[in-house]
Parts: sequence; structure tokens; C-alpha cells
Amino acid sequence: MAGTGIEYAFEVAWGGSVEGLFRIGVSTVGGTDTISGWPADAGFESVTDDTVGFYTQRGRSDDQAQLMAGTATIRLRDQSGKFNPSNTGSSLSPNVVPFKAVRITATFSGTEYPLFYGFITSIDSDPSPQAPFATLECADLFAWLTQRSPTIASTGTTTTGAAIGSVLDEISWPNTLRDLGTGDTIDDFSADGTATSLELIRELLEAEMGTFYIASDGKATFKDRNARFQSSASSSSIDGASETLMTFQSTNMVDTIFNSATVTRTGGTAQTASDTDSKNTFGQRDLGALTTPYVADDAAALSRAKLRVLKFKDPKTPAVAGMESSSSTTAAMLARELGDRVTITEPFGNTDKQYWVEAIEHTSEAHAGAQRHLTQWRLSETPTSAAQIPVIINVTGVGNYIGA
Repeated sequence: MAGTGIEYAFEVAWGGSVEGLFRIGVSTVGGTDTISGWPADAGFESVTDDTVGFYTQRGRSDDQAQLMAGTATIRLRDQSGKFNPSNTGSSLSPNVVPFKAVRITATFSGTEYPLFYGFITSIDSDPSPQAPFATLECADLFAWLTQRSPTIASTGTTTTGAAIGSVLDEISWPNTLRDLGTGDTIDDFSADGTATSLELIRELLEAEMGTFYIASDGKATFKDRNARFQSSASSSSIDGASETLMTFQSTNMVDTIFNSATVTRTGGTAQTASDTDSKNTFGQRDLGALTTPYVADDAAALSRAKLRVLKFKDPKTPAVAGMESSSSTTAAMLARELGDRVTITEPFGNTDKQYWVEAIEHTSEAHAGAQRHLTQWRLSETPTSAAQIPVIINVTGVGNYIGA
């Protein structure tokens, strides 16, 4: 499957085994069911020649939302019933079942770009004589983090990144598919089996104000709250004067404004921060109160409340940019990852701004007899004034990061 100079590869580990992974009540860290060679020995097989189209999406709707499971849909031509789960005569039988590993890559100008890594969640076979197709619905690791409620022994003093790592250990997620930053030092971390793996990670992120996502190459990725500010250069620039920027929509709404926040360390005193100028202009808008064991003391709780206000006290203009593959934009469309910084220049509306990428969608479809690749980014504004930028030692100048 190819289009506009892009060569795609679609692979499924039909015969590969991920035995032990995510098996509720079975997997044990260091136990005999822990995967040793996976994913290197997953045994991927190409289904590229049978693929007629695909769609992927990863990320979140805006910078206030929780990251959601990444998904992919792969549509396969199936004239022989090869991908029909009911066909016992298929060369793939009995392996046409869910939970097989899937990966999608795209090669452009000699560079390979990962687009999705996850697992089949359902197989829909439609053996119509006129148009026999099979559809693979897939999801990344997030879909399974909601299915397990682990018990984790007390770690003692640790970090946000290490605590997330202990959650991934409990489900035997391979070290080769992790990219975890360090984050805050926290007093302790444990789990009693009442919260899902995803809930545990989200509680850590609420205190840290960092991000956690599954990258396009399948790596479970944690970035601390400083990470976005530590890159001052734009990763890509998209010029709307060309026809490659097909659509650009931005919205400024009051729902993005919060100018009062309360954070309480578990067992401590509630700490509230607010911004008077924002309250005078937009009225008081309270961000939901947060109680967490993952801040060091009341002073740290107050710093975190201040940071929450700093982040949300001013109006924002989130945007959506849609692009079609061309010689000037294809590499950027394929290379960008969640949290990357991009510059959008859109002359018709006089927009020239830097944004962070919050969500990415890829689609390849037939149009006018040719295959084309479409990409959509959901974007959040980067800070536009020094007053909105937290100070980070060795990055933005002298002083302490307000969220430290």
C-alpha cells in the first residue's frame, strides 16, 4: 500500500505469544510467566499487500483532558477468507483472534516512521462475494491498563517515574517498551487492589502535572511537568499559504479558564492559590480541588496550586490543523509525537503561533483513484508571555520552577 511517496507496512504477530501479559490474577513480577524476549520475538507477519486503508488516533482533546487509549482501524481485502475467524481452513487458523500485537509504520524518503503499536481488540469479517473485507480494530496499552487492579507493596521513597514503572512491572510490560522520566520525589507508593492501573497512574499525574502516553512505537512514555518547556525550538512549521494545510480551526472559550485552585497534601492543610486580575476579568472560576499523598508538604501543595492557576488563568485558543501529504509536509506529518512543539502559519486568519500537539490522527484513503495520506493535529497554545512560563533552572533562567 503506497501513496504520495509513502510506503506503508502493516504487521500482525499472528503466531506470536504474549502469554502472561495482562493476565488478571496470574502475572507476577519476576515469576515464570514473565515475558522474556517479547516484543522482539513476537513474530510479526506482513498484511501490507491485503491492506486497503487505515486510521489511527492517539492523544487527548486538549491540555486539560486525560489522555485516552490510542486506537487503529485496519481494513483488509479478504477474498479467500484468510482473516475470517470462523474459517478453520485459513492458513492463519487458529490464530485469527484478538490480542495479537499489531504495528503500523510508514517510510518516506528513506526514513521509517512508526505510526501505531498495539493489539487487536476485535476482528470483523464481511465475506461478501462482491466486496469481501475484514476489519481489525486495535488499541494500545491504555485499553488494558483499565482492566487490572494491581496490588503493589510499599516502595518507600521513590519518584513519579519509578512509581509508574512499578505499575508497568506488575503487568510485565517490557522494559524495551518504556520511556519514563524521573519526575518528583514522593514519600511512598503502593496499591491495594481497589484502583485500576490507569487510575493509579492518573493519580500520580495529577500531582506531578506531567503526561503519560503510549508513543507511536509502543513505548509507555512519562514526561514530567518541565518537559514541554525544556524544548525552545519548533519541531515543525506548517505554512498555510500552501494547499497542504487543508483546514485550520481555533476556538477561544471560557471553559478553558480557571483562576483559583486548591491542593491538599493528604493529612495536611488545604492550600489555595488564585489570580486577582483573572478573577476581576472573568469572575472566579475554580479548578477542582486536589487531595494527594504525592506532594512533600503544605509548601509543595501551595506551589502546585499556584502552578495550576498559572497554567489556566488566561484564555486559550486550542486549534485543529488538518493536512494532506505533500513533498513539503509529509516528513513533519509522520514524525510528530504527542507533546511536540509546532508552528502554524495561517495567512487567511492572520495566525502565526506555536502550539503543542495534544492529539494525532492519521488516515490513508483512496481519492480520485489515488491513495492520499491525511493528518490531523489537535493543538494547545504555548505560553505567549514571560509571565505564563514557569522558571526552570538551567532552562529558562535563574530561579526556581514554580511547581517544584
